[in-house]
Amino acid sequence: FYYFSSPESREKFLENPEEYVAHKEPLQAPPLRVCLLGTYGAGKTICGRWLADKLGIFHIQFEERLQEMIMPKTEKRVGFEFDEEPEEDQIDVETLFQEFGDSSQTNTETETESESAHENENKNKEMKEVVLTDEEEIIKANLVENEALPPDVLDKIVPEWWTKEPIRSTGFILDGFPRTLEEAQYLSERGLCPDVAVFIQVEESDISDRLLPPRLEKWRDRQNKKMEKKKKLKDMKEKIKEEKIAKRRAELLAEQAKKKEEAAAYREEEEVSDEENEDEDDDIEMILEEEFPKEEEVDEEEEEQEADAAERMKNEITEKYETDSNNLQGVQEELERLLIPQITINGGRKPHIVRYQLYSKLKHLVENRESIFEKCYPISLPLARKMLVLSYKHPSSFGQWDPVKLSEGDVIKPSQNQQTPSLPVIHRQYIYFFSSKENKEKFMKNPIKFIRQPKPKPSVPVKIAIVGPPKSGKTTVAKKFASVYGLMRLSMGDAIRIVLNNQPESELALMLKWHLHKGLTAPDELAIQALEVALMDHVCSTAGFVIDGYPVTRKQVNILEAMRIIPVKIFELQVDAKEIFRRALIDKESTDSPPYPIHDSSQILTIQNSCYKKQIDAIRTYYEKEHQNWCVVDAFHSKWWIWNKIFEEVQVIIKQIQTYLETIREGKAASVADLCITPQELQSRLGEFEQYCPVSLAEKGELVDCSVTSSLQFAAEFRGHYYKMASQEELNKFLNAPELYVPPLAPHPLPSPDMLPKKLTMAEVKALFPKKAEMQGYCPVTYLDGKQRYEALVPGTIEYAVEYRDKLYIFESEEKLQKFMRLPEKYCNQKLPHKLPPIKEPVLLTALPLTGYLEQGIATALIKAMNEVGCLKPKFPFLSVKKTALLFVAHHLKAYNLKSSEYVRKKYKRKLEQFIDHCDLIPYLGTKMTRKYKEPQNRPIDFDHKLRMFLSLKDVDPTSG
Repeated sequence: FYYFSSPESREKFLENPEEYVAHKEPLQAPPLRVCLLGTYGAGKTICGRWLADKLGIFHIQFEERLQEMIMPKTEKRVGFEFDEEPEEDQIDVETLFQEFGDSSQTNTETETESESAHENENKNKEMKEVVLTDEEEIIKANLVENEALPPDVLDKIVPEWWTKEPIRSTGFILDGFPRTLEEAQYLSERGLCPDVAVFIQVEESDISDRLLPPRLEKWRDRQNKKMEKKKKLKDMKEKIKEEKIAKRRAELLAEQAKKKEEAAAYREEEEVSDEENEDEDDDIEMILEEEFPKEEEVDEEEEEQEADAAERMKNEITEKYETDSNNLQGVQEELERLLIPQITINGGRKPHIVRYQLYSKLKHLVENRESIFEKCYPISLPLARKMLVLSYKHPSSFGQWDPVKLSEGDVIKPSQNQQTPSLPVIHRQYIYFFSSKENKEKFMKNPIKFIRQPKPKPSVPVKIAIVGPPKSGKTTVAKKFASVYGLMRLSMGDAIRIVLNNQPESELALMLKWHLHKGLTAPDELAIQALEVALMDHVCSTAGFVIDGYPVTRKQVNILEAMRIIPVKIFELQVDAKEIFRRALIDKESTDSPPYPIHDSSQILTIQNSCYKKQIDAIRTYYEKEHQNWCVVDAFHSKWWIWNKIFEEVQVIIKQIQTYLETIREGKAASVADLCITPQELQSRLGEFEQYCPVSLAEKGELVDCSVTSSLQFAAEFRGHYYKMASQEELNKFLNAPELYVPPLAPHPLPSPDMLPKKLTMAEVKALFPKKAEMQGYCPVTYLDGKQRYEALVPGTIEYAVEYRDKLYIFESEEKLQKFMRLPEKYCNQKLPHKLPPIKEPVLLTALPLTGYLEQGIATALIKAMNEVGCLKPKFPFLSVKKTALLFVAHHLKAYNLKSSEYVRKKYKRKLEQFIDHCDLIPYLGTKMTRKYKEPQNRPIDFDHKLRMFLSLKDVDPTSG
């Protein structure tokens, strides 16, 4: 069924339905369209811009768009936010000049020219008549007086955001529209419906706190500018008046002087008194006062105080808030009638919190956009099975897999039981199954996202083992694997009970009963046979198994290897003894303990832990070396952390196995690292190059022997054969193009075994006697790398020997030997020069001359003795320094003569120590003996003894016994 918004749309669909319905791909969802609404000052623009950048869509501010339409003519913004308080008309400077006359204009014109030029320019602009069209007048009236915009004006603005590119295919956030009920009805009439309308709600106090401070600051700036202009105008008036008075005074004085000259012609010469001059000066001042009377200060209109301005602005903000709130109430009701979803956000909090809330509310609209036309129906499990049986619906390509878990990287197929119920959902003609309500709800919100993911790979049985000391959590983890993923949990006790219960008359069961009835433990051989029988269960071959607490001895490991029971991953839970006892105490106090007695006393736990510690190192070393499948987990953490850690590791190895199987199925090369391949299997399936790297042989012609390590980290399988590479780089090359490195395209085949170099031990070299080394024992690698110079002739040692083509080569070092092993053809068959270094034959010590004999015989011992005497600087009592030094050297040579017996060396070491003690008497007595006599009780304890010893050495010969 299809629904339409109008009869016209239905008719269009009926004419050509194929154009409007989905075929191979689901219908393309339109981009996100959001109306962001709120009162003036609610923070719409800040949040809208941030959200548009976050979502990658357009941000459209409706009133800003109206301003752009009229600004080319008004050249400024209009409206409530941009209205300025009226200022007093400024007095024109030219009028001021006319009032006081033009005489002073020249002096002041330069100073006022720059200031008046800008003002006159602004006045001229204002005087120009701005002619607006009817449409622009309507827009201006809407911005200034909140008059409604008629539909014909809105038709030129709004529909293009729904119909024209690039906004049409990108989406937008429409900031501040619709503002009124009429504009909301306009959207309804034109069929322009947004996906959601977001209302940012704020209190009046929040708006006032946001808008009042900046407006008040703007008012202060205007007041300061006004006062500055008034002061400047007053100063200008005073200056012009002073200039006028000065000019008038000069004219009056000139007239007075002229009158005096005229009167002098009719009057006799007589002196003019000072009083007459003073009277004349007074007359001039009186005339100036009459012509330029003092201006009375005009009472200026009372300026608006800051408190009054703040109150006025607050009232304006309140009035605007109430108007916007009433308009938004009507918009909200109209959008609700149109069934447009609405989201309300508290805009009174900090901006980053408001933005976070806004994004959280709209996030699902963006993430689930592609599934906007999809519908899912949850049903019960019995109904789902019935629909599938009757073929009313079809199983999805995911089968019983949970698509949500699969998208999260889960590669283990969950089991269906009471603990993990299966929740089916119908989508189109298919039924999908989910393991939890959360996953079901995720799928229903956006089914396309999960349907488009790659289909699940073939399930691989999980084969793991968990070992650890008692109380480490082995059984807890094993039971959770069994309950969640349906694995079979097998301890040794479980395996034996399975045999005894299911095959009671078998030979294995009878032998086990015989041991158990005698009170003996089952031998490892019988226990592992029981484990092998238990592993034949279909659950183990399909879902997998987890071996709980086994193996714990090296013997058990050998038996498991012989029976080819190798878990793909073995987890060792490590925990210290203190934590073991703590957990045991908690288990004893727990009410969930079993009714029968448990062997969990501290003594038994200590013995079990001690036995485990003795054996586990050898087991760990073996598995790390042979299979690289050992994983150590710190079990000191919580059981949830341990479960997550083990689960992550199991996921990784299962993914590797699935990738390996898929790659091999496609006929490509696949890495075999961590796949628990035994050495016997590796040897039986080695390729044509055995354990030599095919990539190095093909590209460099080098024979790189990879058998030096048993690790399969750089090994790969191709066409049923195994190949080992020298490093990760060679492995990557082989995996990308294996055909280039194996026959028939391989450029270099592996030489026959008798043509391969073989490294020899010292015993093998001696066994080849009397065969001589090639090149008379010189290192062929050093010689060739040294460009066959005389200095490059370095003798090799039998410690580094190689047999190649039935010839023996010896080398200077291991590095040179490895070079030869890689490129034997390069370094063999070299010819020595005619001139060779002299043969180094041993020379008898007694055949040397005296100086040479002394140097080779006693130089080292003598240097040590002289170094000791130089550091110590001894002085024997009553002997010279020279004789003391000679005696010290003699004693030192005797004490450290390696050719003397141990007894003689010890004897002379004691004599040397005694000689040094006697030499120390002089510095000791020199520091402790004072000029003034001291009583015996005030002397050091050993002072008298050492003084007597010093005096007794006066006539003693140090060389005597």
